Amino acid sequence: MPPREGLRLVPPSGLRVNRESSVPVHVQLKTQIRHLILTGALKPGSQVPTVRQLAGFLRINPNTAAKALAELQQEGYLESRPGRGTFVADRPPTGEGKMARGIERLVDETLERARRLGYSAEEFLTTAATRAPVAQARKAKRTRALVIECNWPEVSRFREELEAELPLAVDRMLVEDLTERARRDPSFVREMVGYGVVITTFFHIHEVKAALAAESVPVVALLTEANISTLLRLSELPEGTTVGLVCGTPKGTQNLLRSVQSAGLTHLKTVLASADDPWSVERMLEATSLVVCSEQAAEKLRGTLPPTVEVIMSNRTIDRAGIDLLRDVLARLDEPPRAAAR
Repeated sequence: MPPREGLRLVPPSGLRVNRESSVPVHVQLKTQIRHLILTGALKPGSQVPTVRQLAGFLRINPNTAAKALAELQQEGYLESRPGRGTFVADRPPTGEGKMARGIERLVDETLERARRLGYSAEEFLTTAATRAPVAQARKAKRTRALVIECNWPEVSRFREELEAELPLAVDRMLVEDLTERARRDPSFVREMVGYGVVITTFFHIHEVKAALAAESVPVVALLTEANISTLLRLSELPEGTTVGLVCGTPKGTQNLLRSVQSAGLTHLKTVLASADDPWSVERMLEATSLVVCSEQAAEKLRGTLPPTVEVIMSNRTIDRAGIDLLRDVLARLDEPPRAAAR
């Protein structure tokens, strides 16, 4: 039986995003859905919209919607039921329910007062967002950082995630460029001290540290995870299903395999391929017509895959623990140096 489509949250529910706000869109979405759960508008056991529905309705990036739902699952408000969809947990956290209803009344009263004074709801909410502590934090000095990964789509997406979450000004570099330039020009490596922090993933930490061994710039390795919509689709597949995994390079494909394995999807059989190796792609397609594909590989293989092949796009995102780790690192960088002991 195919998965049942989730009920759509429509405008009367109050679900919306403000792109002018300093609050990240995924935080806005997460907060609103949690509020609907705490106030009883979304009841335990009720199905929530799919990532695709949320992204389409709110006109936001699917990864943004997936991130909000994933965090709500981690916090116990939502639960995934394989083959059926995502639902409000039977026993979601309830301690904040009274507070949520109180906040709702406060907002309603304040909006009504603003209306009587001649201000629109949009004017009030926009001003409130610009006065919020988060807005002030965004004006803080941004630490210069360098993100190093193995392909441009991911390094660009990681930059976007990090700059949205943390006071960072992020430059990008590929692992292969770092190792090659470090080998040819030692002065290039010395320039790395201009960065407050160098960021990579655990897949490439050893390569990056080896290239920067002579310098003291902090190097932080982050965990990444496959996006939630990809994992949900794979979790619905029957035991023993053969799935192809393909990225732009063999190393990228190995990284994708690790992401799938770390998500506990051990019921699948995997066939690995690389978009820069046509023979491996042909061998993969002989074994399966279901392929998990990175953005980079999809671009390389555009127009070459048979129409019978189902392509599941896989975009890795930064694990929340990694964001918190970086926040702690940046806080330590901002601390004034301690006076030497006498």
